[in-house]
Amino acid sequence: MKKLFLPLIVMVTMLACQAPETKTTDAAASEDIEGGTYVSLDDKTAKVKQLIESYLKNDSTAAHEIYADTLKAIDGFANNVDSLNRVKVSPGGRAAFIANDRFTHTMFSDISMSLNKGDLKTFIGNNGQVATGYWGLWTGKGKYTNQETKVPLHMILWWEGDKVVTIYRIFDPATLTAEVAASQTK
Repeated sequence: MKKLFLPLIVMVTMLACQAPETKTTDAAASEDIEGGTYVSLDDKTAKVKQLIESYLKNDSTAAHEIYADTLKAIDGFANNVDSLNRVKVSPGGRAAFIANDRFTHTMFSDISMSLNKGDLKTFIGNNGQVATGYWGLWTGKGKYTNQETKVPLHMILWWEGDKVVTIYRIFDPATLTAEVAASQTK
């Protein structure tokens, strides 16, 4: 039996040395500068949830704390592009962005945003970039048209340290435009 055991060990060792290396995924991940991981129970995701909850109460305190003074707000909707086909950055930084968010409360009542499991995630890139994403539904009732509206809203908030420096939003502004138009006729 001992004579069979030694050749068996040698054969298993030789096969193990010839087996392909399984660390290729780690090497590929380190070379993928646009790859990374995502989490949902971190501090940044919690801060974006706090931003949303504060917005729903028309309270800008969290926005003043979390958004950088030089916040770049980019709204990705139809015809909001420059001559180089880049989505335009809205002027005015944090102050203008907060004023515009508060303006929605003058146009709509009963504003809500979904905060279901999976609606918020923070991405940590292999290149060091950190962004929190929101995929949800914004709802409200027009104060001038009296119409209820449901708008899919997608946002990416880019972080530098503990501050959001850029926010990119994608939504259909048609109901907001219609509500503003209705407010001008009354």
